[in-house]
Amino acid sequence: MAIDLWRHFKKGLTVYVGIGIAVSFLSAANVFYFQKLLDSFGKTLDWPVVFIYGLTLVLVPILSYLEQKPKTTLHNSMYFYLKEQALVKISKIAYSEYLQIGSGALLQKTEAGAAAGRNIHLNFYGRLFKELLPETLFNLAFIAMIDKRLIPAILVGYLVVFIVTNLLLKVLRSLKERALVSEEAMNSTFIRGLTEMVTFRINKRFEKEIAQYKNMSADTTERLTKMTMIHEFFFGFFAVLVALIKVAIVVLAFTNQITVSLGGLAALIIYVDRIYTPVAIFNVIFVQYNLDKVAFARLNEFFYLPEDKALTQGDALSETINCITVKDLSVTLQEKQILTNSTLELKRGAIYGLVGESGAGKSTLVKTILGLYQPTTGAILINHKNLAAYNLNDFYEHIFYLSQDAPIFQGTLKENIIFDKEIADEEIIAVLEKCQLGAFYQALKGGLSAEIGEKGANLSGGEKQRIAFARLFFTNAEVIVLDEATSALDETTEEKLFAAIKDQLNNKLVIMITHRPKNLIYTDEIIELKKTQVVAASS
Repeated sequence: MAIDLWRHFKKGLTVYVGIGIAVSFLSAANVFYFQKLLDSFGKTLDWPVVFIYGLTLVLVPILSYLEQKPKTTLHNSMYFYLKEQALVKISKIAYSEYLQIGSGALLQKTEAGAAAGRNIHLNFYGRLFKELLPETLFNLAFIAMIDKRLIPAILVGYLVVFIVTNLLLKVLRSLKERALVSEEAMNSTFIRGLTEMVTFRINKRFEKEIAQYKNMSADTTERLTKMTMIHEFFFGFFAVLVALIKVAIVVLAFTNQITVSLGGLAALIIYVDRIYTPVAIFNVIFVQYNLDKVAFARLNEFFYLPEDKALTQGDALSETINCITVKDLSVTLQEKQILTNSTLELKRGAIYGLVGESGAGKSTLVKTILGLYQPTTGAILINHKNLAAYNLNDFYEHIFYLSQDAPIFQGTLKENIIFDKEIADEEIIAVLEKCQLGAFYQALKGGLSAEIGEKGANLSGGEKQRIAFARLFFTNAEVIVLDEATSALDETTEEKLFAAIKDQLNNKLVIMITHRPKNLIYTDEIIELKKTQVVAASS
């Protein structure tokens, strides 16, 4: 998945750079015509020169104002576009790759990478082409119109300024790189402390974590302070260097080493600032560019992770799923054999209890049936046709899946139950009663519009699982997969819940993973996995 910001923002960048080039030209021309006015002082007023000079004065602030729209639009839209593409990538990424990415690390990588991508394209290349290069070239051209003999000396000055400033900025870059690494380590420690509150509190880890963060904070602050001082020293040194060049020009002019009018001398002094300042700015933004390249490369590594092509490729599954066949299935994940030569047939209208010791391969079997994992050998057949031949996005229209993690997301209670379906509030409230959530709903401020925290942080495990079960009443899927979906419920609540959903499971193909033997009374057939194989199936 390649992200081409140039192509996507071509129009905005063209306008932004075009306005910048126009401003650079007009600014350089303004000085040139100011020189003309000075040289004609005391003579007949040259109205065309006055008009052009005035026009450049007026157009520069107008264009600078107009430039703010594409600049601000690009600044925000590039950043948000890269984050949007991260969401698009997550929607397509291979499930096995997704499991290897930590959510905290991915969030940090996306935030830093999106900002870096914007900085590279807008703040470095955008500024280079719309300001630094045009300003340098236009000012050199107008200096040549004053006296071409000055150009070699100016170019030598360029070389001296570039070499000296580049040496200083190598030190600055080294400090910035170390500061960046320190800040990443601090962010990692900070996020870990926020997300692992219970574990750290009970294991008395917080004191050590806070002390570690404090030490890293002091170290990073010292580096950032040094960085600021070198940065300011650089600009101070550069200002002195440019001042010396200006003095040299004045001395050369007054000793007749160069022949130039008073207006030409004034113009040269102004042009010196304008031709050397871009060199200093380039050196500074080039340091940041190199740092941004690292962060953007990390984001691009994520964008280039393998995608699950089966999500969009293959035939549409328009028929009802009546049977699922697991045929000689073997699955190897990260060089570990999870399932070996397993075969079974599942039919619509039956509830299958899937049991076995931890690590026997129950969840892997279910996730392979769902197309999240790919068979190493063997196949999953849907109505006797290989699942690999179907488009998974269409296949998922027929699937309802609940895991033991109770997939609750940040949003309203209503959104967590019906997603974007149009369902009357009365129907949803009735379902909450069936799912033993009547008292919970009555006590909830905001009712169905109440906000549920991230991953249901403000809910108990049982509440999260029952909210997830409420979705079952609003699905037309014919395949129901329950992966330890009632693990957080007490027996009484679980019995009432199963009684309530009994009708929803009629004429469906239901796979229920459970570690509770009592739950097997709800099943029509028990499938046992042992040591990576299906070893028994009984009624």
